[in-house]
Amino acid sequence: MAGINPKEFLEELIFCLKEEDIVKSKALLQFITTPEINVNVQKRALHELSKASERLVFPILEYLTTLKIPNVEIQDSLYELILDKAYGNADRIIKYIIQDDKRNRLLYIKVAGDFLLAEAAPVLEQILETSKDPEILIQTATSLGALRLQTLLPAMIKLCENHDDVSIKNSAIFAIAQTGGKEAVDYLVSSITGHDEADQLKIKALGEIQDQYSLKRLSSLLESNNTHIRDAAIDLLIEIGGKAVPILTAATSNANTDFMVHLITTLGYIRDPKALPVILDIMKTNPEDPNIRQAAYESMERIPSPKSAIALAAGIHDPVEAVRMSAARAMDKNLSKVLIAGLKNIVREGSEDALNAVGALIDSEADNIFNFLMQEEAFIKLSVKHVTTKADKKTREHFLGILRKKNYQALADKIVQMIPEEVKTSESNTVNIYVVDDSKMMLKLYENKITGFGYTATAFIFPEEAIRQIYANKPDLVITDLNMPKINGIQLAQAIRKKYSSVELPIVMITTQSDVVESDNLQMSKSLLGNAGINKVLHKPFSNEELQQTIVKLLAGKH
Repeated sequence: MAGINPKEFLEELIFCLKEEDIVKSKALLQFITTPEINVNVQKRALHELSKASERLVFPILEYLTTLKIPNVEIQDSLYELILDKAYGNADRIIKYIIQDDKRNRLLYIKVAGDFLLAEAAPVLEQILETSKDPEILIQTATSLGALRLQTLLPAMIKLCENHDDVSIKNSAIFAIAQTGGKEAVDYLVSSITGHDEADQLKIKALGEIQDQYSLKRLSSLLESNNTHIRDAAIDLLIEIGGKAVPILTAATSNANTDFMVHLITTLGYIRDPKALPVILDIMKTNPEDPNIRQAAYESMERIPSPKSAIALAAGIHDPVEAVRMSAARAMDKNLSKVLIAGLKNIVREGSEDALNAVGALIDSEADNIFNFLMQEEAFIKLSVKHVTTKADKKTREHFLGILRKKNYQALADKIVQMIPEEVKTSESNTVNIYVVDDSKMMLKLYENKITGFGYTATAFIFPEEAIRQIYANKPDLVITDLNMPKINGIQLAQAIRKKYSSVELPIVMITTQSDVVESDNLQMSKSLLGNAGINKVLHKPFSNEELQQTIVKLLAGKH
């Protein structure tokens, strides 16, 4: 009705409500969406309606919900009014839930959930059994979840298992999680198979519960043989943070090697100092597996503390290069008088062990430590030997830059003159190998080894950046870690295979996982790696010869 007067509209509405004239009230309210009735007038109309009797207001509210009111604020106000009038009117709400009008059914099913109306549970449960409408099913599951009634779990589990519609399944999963309790948690965990598209959502739903039992079951997923399940659980536990630390630390008491590595790594990424005593206690047991030792030192780097000094001092002597480098990086973040004194005593020995220690410090770019060692003659001698014979070009240039910055120009020039010609020649190789790992230390280790083999290494700490660069400028080979946050090695390989075949661009997967195996014909375990197109799997720790032979063989296969 063009030209309606807002003042007259309100006056007539007030009169109709006072006279409890439902028919005329509805007839008048059809104009509430016209341009002349602005937001302020709409708010006033709802205010007047809120003062009307329940006998009058419910039919009018039912009518208003059928109108298309574009303003979100007015939509919210209308819903708040419905909630306000719903108190003590369970029978009326149930009546609207079972009626034929879909818009109103959806609205009042939502009301039942928001109002925690337990009386509506039997009707809602029946809807799950009989309805075929996805929107109705989704809203019903959501409201049932809000009721948190354990007796409704079987119906929600049945909904989850009997529907392929992703939206319906998703709503059922989160309704189960919202209901909570041991039965809900056990169902979510047991139904995570590694073959269900909803697995990731079930893991996320577990994180929504966050009671002690759910966190314990969530942490148990770190033992999974399925990379996607394990990495999703790790990402979620890191996101949960400190609340998960007691559960994770308790799990270390009887964890096998693979599980222990993932527990320690996750604790390191959470960065909660309360985890450090447990990590130090683990190191006191002198773990035989180098992957545990390396994970511990990387976590110590992320959780700096003076308490780490003794363990770190031992780490710089570790027989495994990768572990020494992780200890060196951790030292750089945990410097103390005790550590500095210990390092000076180590380098003064001038032994092969001392050379390895200095090499680990240089290769890991432990720049802060150099401030305290540059005055040591033994350190200068050992560092010159390592930089001229073992360090890769990038590491050497970094160290030379430090020398020049600290006014050791003559020493830097001397080192440049001492570099053998064969080393300079090998560094001009055009074969480019991309390396992807979330550990900066491991990237430095790979760069050092690959350059030493005579190839060019390009490092990426973020898999998503590696994917962009690989698409833009194909390398000759990709080496990737398996376990990385957000995007794991399998997902990275799958992204690469969308553009390049295993012949066009070979991929080497590095892992600590003992369950990732190969047969004689190099076909990886399909249950773990699927069709990711991995050419070769190497387990940490690997030897220089093993890595070099793998690279040579794969590069030869391209030609």
